[in-house]
Amino acid sequence: MTARVLATDVAKLALTALFALSSGWVFSQFRLPVPYMLGSLIGVWVLGAAIKPAQPWLGVPRWFHIPVILGLGVIVGGAIGPGFFSSIQEWWFTTLVVIVATVIATTVGFLVLWKGRRRPWLQALLGAIPGGQAEIAVISRDYVEKDYAVVLSHLVRVTFIFLSTPLILALVEGQDAVEQSYAVQQDLPGLLDLPPRKILEFVAMAFGSFVIARWIRMPMPHLLGPMLVSLVLNALGWVETVRLNEFVLLAQITIGGQIGSRLSRVPFREVVSYLIDGVLVSIVTLSIYTSFAIGVAALLGMRLLDAYIGFVPGGLYEVTVLSVLFGLDVAFVAFHNTLRVVLIYIGLPIVLARMPVKSSSPS
Repeated sequence: MTARVLATDVAKLALTALFALSSGWVFSQFRLPVPYMLGSLIGVWVLGAAIKPAQPWLGVPRWFHIPVILGLGVIVGGAIGPGFFSSIQEWWFTTLVVIVATVIATTVGFLVLWKGRRRPWLQALLGAIPGGQAEIAVISRDYVEKDYAVVLSHLVRVTFIFLSTPLILALVEGQDAVEQSYAVQQDLPGLLDLPPRKILEFVAMAFGSFVIARWIRMPMPHLLGPMLVSLVLNALGWVETVRLNEFVLLAQITIGGQIGSRLSRVPFREVVSYLIDGVLVSIVTLSIYTSFAIGVAALLGMRLLDAYIGFVPGGLYEVTVLSVLFGLDVAFVAFHNTLRVVLIYIGLPIVLARMPVKSSSPS
């Protein structure tokens, strides 16, 4: 990386952080749920769209985004780890439910885009897959001519869940639950509260596991590597991972700011048709997963929001941060969202194995 590229990346990061933090602060003054997550997404999106010269200077560089995801993976694994081996026996039924819901949602969404909207079949399939937006975006660039249509479909879904979940929290559980989410954030230990050993332990798990995961060619090494290492070490009782206040705030700004910056560049008039695709797939997908979540919550006597966030495909990183902030069952949420994404990446190579690069014609 040259000094010029680095300087450009830092400038983009600084402007994105400025928009995200200022918008998040405004949201917090109105006591809105998840203020820095919603504020980052909406603030960067709206300000970027309104201030056209700012658009090229918005974004989160990959060299910054990846370490944040590594740390988030460590936190997720730490939340899952304690009691994991005993809890996993309790989740066999919900595991089956996620598998069935994922197959149904993908099939119905695919048919809506392919038969209903007349999209090329591979574009329709990638646009309907419920999860893994970042990785699907990379795959789409290689196999689909209009890869932005696939990205838009996923962005609409993730954005809808991003925006609706805090409102659902307030509607279902009242303003007290929103205030509790503020208390959860405030009660998290800060960087200065931890001994140096804990900080070194956190960093070592994040980067060491990433190296190992890439070496063994693990899918999604930047998330699954740290998460699995942290999970095992916490489950065995060898470490006790904590959630850093500053890092949770950083994760909100990074994820929300990144999505907001991408949305700010979407020329609405040119791609309105593909936005409609995203809305239709989102409605179908969320209806199916929500129905399963309601049924499971009623059958098992679970908290509805735990089942909803655990099932809906709102982006693995995004729903994980939401579950941390809302004081939900992070282990349940992370496990079932990870399971859905892993299922997708087991099946996708089979579909793409015989596909030529940049194929967009219907079969």
